[in-house]
Amino acid sequence: KKMGRSRLLVVFGWCSVVPWLFVAPQELTEQVELKGGWTSVGTSFADEDVPKEFAPVDTEGQQIDSLRESLDEEVFSAIAGATGLDKRPSSLSKDGAKVATHRRVKPFKIDRTAASNGQFREFVRATKFQTEAETFRWSFVLEILASNETIQQCDSKDGLGRVQGAEHWLGVFGATWRKPEGPDSTIRGRMTHPAVHISWNDATAYCAWAHRRLPTEAEWEYAARGGFDDEPFPWGDREDDAWKRVNAWEGAFPTVNTKRDGFVGTAPVDHYEPNDFGIYNALGNVWEWTAGGSSTDKRPLRGGSYVDTLDGSANHALRVSTRMDQTPDSGSANTGFRCASDLESSSESSSSSSKAAAASAAAGGTTTTTKGGGDDDL
Repeated sequence: KKMGRSRLLVVFGWCSVVPWLFVAPQELTEQVELKGGWTSVGTSFADEDVPKEFAPVDTEGQQIDSLRESLDEEVFSAIAGATGLDKRPSSLSKDGAKVATHRRVKPFKIDRTAASNGQFREFVRATKFQTEAETFRWSFVLEILASNETIQQCDSKDGLGRVQGAEHWLGVFGATWRKPEGPDSTIRGRMTHPAVHISWNDATAYCAWAHRRLPTEAEWEYAARGGFDDEPFPWGDREDDAWKRVNAWEGAFPTVNTKRDGFVGTAPVDHYEPNDFGIYNALGNVWEWTAGGSSTDKRPLRGGSYVDTLDGSANHALRVSTRMDQTPDSGSANTGFRCASDLESSSESSSSSSKAAAASAAAGGTTTTTKGGGDDDL
């Protein structure tokens, strides 16, 4: 029995007034203010033997190849030498990203961590929201995390089977954010772990309830880089102690995970040290949905997850540029999200900062919320 990756697209009919948008959340993730500025977005790394599904469509490269074919090599070489076409970096990277470009990011705020099970539970209790995994009544679970009973049910004649070409992913009835590995699992004791089996639509609904939004890809990557522009990781370029910094796959995927980083599946949202902007776990742990996308049927996920590797030997290569697209109703045991929001107007921000400073001074403390380099006029 085989199964494709995509679910049917579910379109919600939103009412003009959604009552739960006015319910005040109590325990939202703390946000960090970032000044914005110019940042790299995309990959600066070209890898050999890139799996076709990871490689973005390289339109510019196709045009160059077409030009090369239409001209003799001597003429093409002369043009390329004069224009720099022969020095163009490859966009074929195991992180799934396009060639890096520079973009300007406006000031914004972003959650320090991904949304946790505890926070998502508060949202569900306040709104009675049902995720798409709950509506569909199934989701994807990594085999190594599933119980023997769940695996047997998946492989039975009444089961959903496995993903064709990636048989380590099981279609599991009853797998939801409440029961991440299937109906015999629980989030009890894992309230600080990221909520998973979350679709883009689910994440958008949570953000609306929290009076926030999903970050754009540029915002997400700017925050993930932590000030290290054009470096592969939020901490720079060191790989020798990465197991202390990120929840990634280590071992022979998909059957062996050495747990050197402490986990096979998800880790708590704030388990590893944050980057210099105070952002936790942007790399690894769970894929994070972002705003935008090339179409309404393709929404971007950023950062990779616990099934990905630092060197790209299995699945995606974990870098701050790591990305892929999925349908907005898709979710699995390694998809989550974090929220962002716009900064207040300068007058409101100044007033709030003054009040915070006064309160802190009265308590004998200090306050610092603004992070990140950038132009003062942003």
